[in-house]
Amino acid sequence: MKDRYGRPIEDLRVTLTHVCNFSCFFCHMEGEGNNGEGLNADEIALVAKIGKEFGITTVKLTGGEPTLRKDIFEIISKLKEVGISEVSMTTNGFILDKIAGKLKEAGLDRVNISLHASSPGLFKEITAVDGFEKVIRGIRECNRVGLKPVKLNFVVTKRNVNEVFNVIELAENLGVDEIHLIELHPVGLGKDSFNYHISLDSIEEILKKKGEFLGTRNKHNRPRYKYGNIKVEVVKPYANPFFCAGCNRVRLTVDGKLKTCLYKEDRTVDILDILRGEYDEEEKIEGLRNAYRLAISIREPNFLFRVEKDEVAQIR
Repeated sequence: MKDRYGRPIEDLRVTLTHVCNFSCFFCHMEGEGNNGEGLNADEIALVAKIGKEFGITTVKLTGGEPTLRKDIFEIISKLKEVGISEVSMTTNGFILDKIAGKLKEAGLDRVNISLHASSPGLFKEITAVDGFEKVIRGIRECNRVGLKPVKLNFVVTKRNVNEVFNVIELAENLGVDEIHLIELHPVGLGKDSFNYHISLDSIEEILKKKGEFLGTRNKHNRPRYKYGNIKVEVVKPYANPFFCAGCNRVRLTVDGKLKTCLYKEDRTVDILDILRGEYDEEEKIEGLRNAYRLAISIREPNFLFRVEKDEVAQIR
């Protein structure tokens, strides 16, 4: 099913918790507040199951730090049981060296691991945790158990921009399949730290000159390059209508809402009562169907194009 801008709904991004064992200064917190304790495994699986009727095929688990949920293996298993073709996770990687194999056994298909520096010192400065080597061990363990493709997320700021190509080299040496270079955007803690924002344009110019352009990914219209033996994806969400035009995502928040855009706090549909109210199974299913229909109907890009006098002007 498509929204009124012609964008399909294919991906459900689930915030499992707001708790995190890192304190990254730019965390966007999935555009959510700190309310809510998180839905249980059955509730998440039911939302995903009904989402399949509207086009959902993939689920991304995120947080906070999703691996801190004690029922993380149950959540993954139940999502696979209801027929989600790909269940992936965004994680800081701190405990992957201990649980990567169990995640794989539960049915997790792949991981995105956040790594915002190539040195222990800067890593600790950004995350407030002395955990660089532990994350590196986690990456190696994911490769060992076959939790692939392994992708790294690197949020580029003025504090770590000089490490971009060092991290790309490190990722290649670790056998990582792909790295995402992500622009800082003013959501969550990013609002207060947006003075550290830096454009990725100059980095992308280097990728164009020294790498190979692989095309544009459908999701968010992200440009992709081959640099050395690794794929590099450039993610520029802020003030970018092309990014929004390629969005195929709806979000499930910790406090039980379908959130239609990272930036928009008002474009949400509360489904907590549907999940936990005194309704039978069929009533819950029909309630969720109506909630998806409403979410899709109110869904809109945060950054748009308009046409005026044969010229395209960007508006927010």
